[in-house]
Amino acid sequence: FFFFFIKMSPSVQCVIGPNKVIDIVSTHDQLLGGNDNQVYQGAIFPANTQYNITLAAEGKKIANLLADKGALGRFAIDFITVLQSDGSWKHYAIEINLRKGGTTHPLLMLQFLTDGKYNADTGEYLTASRHKRFYFASDNVSGEKYKGLTPDDLIDISIFHNLMFDGATQEGVMFHLIGALSEYGKFGLLCVGSSPEKAKAFYDKTIQIMNLECVNPV
Repeated sequence: FFFFFIKMSPSVQCVIGPNKVIDIVSTHDQLLGGNDNQVYQGAIFPANTQYNITLAAEGKKIANLLADKGALGRFAIDFITVLQSDGSWKHYAIEINLRKGGTTHPLLMLQFLTDGKYNADTGEYLTASRHKRFYFASDNVSGEKYKGLTPDDLIDISIFHNLMFDGATQEGVMFHLIGALSEYGKFGLLCVGSSPEKAKAFYDKTIQIMNLECVNPV
């Protein structure tokens, strides 16, 4: 019998408020890339339903220790989460980032757009109207063919293809880091959906449309 270990790279984002009040504001599955597969590329929110509740519980243990030592404000804890032979998941904390990080701004964007909140006890994010929302976010979408495209071009393309976030349905795509688009061919995006699959579909559709709309310079 052979058991192949499956490893994930989730994170927990916490806020320690006055009087040591702790809020677990999110869990994410981090998307890693680069030559050594250790460069942050983006994130899926919330983290996998198989382990996001136990992951948040481990994050809260660490937050309690930090609060006792006088830490205050927003921070994130990176984990390696490994599937065990009995089907459970074991979490190994590997890094604490005492600052805002790559998972901060997509979460804040979602909160501003939907006026919702993450419940660490259920592993769900609910909007103000009590609807579940998920996102697939990246701050590192890039390509040579995107160079020379202006932010206005990007918005025009997204509106034409009905990609932009819709306030009525509270689904769709929001762009950021678009100041780097023209010179570096790089931008970020937040894809919000009523299911993880729909959020990822918004991302795939956006990349497909961008690649069709843009051509490499001659």
